[in-house]
Amino acid sequence: MIVVAVAATSCRGLYAGPRTVASVGALAIVAGSASWTAGERLEGGSSDGIARPLVNAGFVAVVAGLAAIVVAGGWIAATVACQADPDCPDEEQCREIPAPPGGIPYKQCVPR
Repeated sequence: MIVVAVAATSCRGLYAGPRTVASVGALAIVAGSASWTAGERLEGGSSDGIARPLVNAGFVAVVAGLAAIVVAGGWIAATVACQADPDCPDEEQCREIPAPPGGIPYKQCVPR
């Protein structure tokens, strides 16, 4: 149920592709860490033959999940690199609001 909710929310809206890849990476990390933990708990007992493959599979899933998150971060960075402000939707533009002397100006999204 939670997996479906996370996948559904990440596939909509602004930057859906990178967000979906990052969500898949996060789910791989969760599944991999659960497998890794289960394998660690079985080590040293009568189930040593099962423990090592679980630990290895968990490790691979965690590494793959981390790689997916890094790829998603690079993808979104490349996508927004040419825009003035990545927080503004496509139908809005970024406008800098001047600040009083000594203040820091800030940016605001306004309709085009």
